[in-house]
Amino acid sequence: SFLSEGNCFPEWDGLICWPRGSVGKMLAVPCPHYVYDFNHKGVAFRYCSLNGTWDFVQSLNRTWANYSECLHFLQPEIISKKREFFDRLYVMYTVGYSISFTSLTVAIFIIGYFRRLHCTRNYIHMHLFVSFMLRAVSIFIKDKVVQAHLGIKELEALPANDLQSIARAPADRSQYVGCKIAVVTFIYFLATNYYWILVEGLYLHSLIFVAFFSDSKYLWGFILIGWGFPAVFVVAWAVARAAVVDARCWELSVGEIKWIYQAPILAAIGLNFILFLNTVRVLATKIWETHAVGHDTRKQYRKLAKSTLVLILVFGVHYIVFVCLPHTFTGLAWEIRMHCELFFNSFQGFFVSIIYCYCNGEVSLE
Repeated sequence: SFLSEGNCFPEWDGLICWPRGSVGKMLAVPCPHYVYDFNHKGVAFRYCSLNGTWDFVQSLNRTWANYSECLHFLQPEIISKKREFFDRLYVMYTVGYSISFTSLTVAIFIIGYFRRLHCTRNYIHMHLFVSFMLRAVSIFIKDKVVQAHLGIKELEALPANDLQSIARAPADRSQYVGCKIAVVTFIYFLATNYYWILVEGLYLHSLIFVAFFSDSKYLWGFILIGWGFPAVFVVAWAVARAAVVDARCWELSVGEIKWIYQAPILAAIGLNFILFLNTVRVLATKIWETHAVGHDTRKQYRKLAKSTLVLILVFGVHYIVFVCLPHTFTGLAWEIRMHCELFFNSFQGFFVSIIYCYCNGEVSLE
């Protein structure tokens, strides 16, 4: 009965999916929660005119909408504080990814240069190094390209009721092609990074639990998992996004489409966590089994602590902490979470290169 009352058709404007409207009435819809700068307690308005169409402003050549309540957090003084916060984050992760990229480049050169270091284990390490490097490069490119299309200055210049102008896709969508490619590339290399961390976990787990494990035999399988599988679900996401919500640069999370690539990434993190727990259990058992009577137990604890530290970096266990924490987008807790998460993400490549290359006994010997 409700559907029969409304004459204004449901419509997506790039930010909100407006439901069917009733003739001559103002429609109020909650501000979308996935735009973190919005006032999520506010509402946006549209008017369904008497002729059964959404009110259209001829002078602006677009449908009228009022986002003033949503833009409560985008007032000049609040924008200034937000900019300072994100500028700090930007500087931190730019330094982190730059250091990681440099250290990983040197590590790849060292392992590639000495022939006696060429083995399946180090080949897997090199693929992991490359995935970290490509992730860093894709983040830098995405930041520059998306910022060029949709900078904060564009938001500042908008009237309070005219946010729709940046949500509405232009008639010439070709100008967003490069921007969309940058976002898709970023998501792909983000996914490959998680899956190469998973490959490291699978490889170590196989060495411990599989008798007579032929590592060279499974190398191509690991390569397929690390580079091939992420391509499948990232392409699926891109196709779905282009078909359902082809607006702007695809940088805004819209609806449930994001789970096409987020679910496989979370699955990789979860599987890695299980492998981590099982591997630590076995290592602890082996350490206590080899414990001699009268031996200094502190050495056993140090050995287990060192193994666990290495495993945490291998398996990416710290991701579990961030996955379990909810995204509030406001408050001190969220700011601390963002600093910690971006610090670990940006410097992890540096830590991995130290453990797998610079502190590696075989590398030191060469």
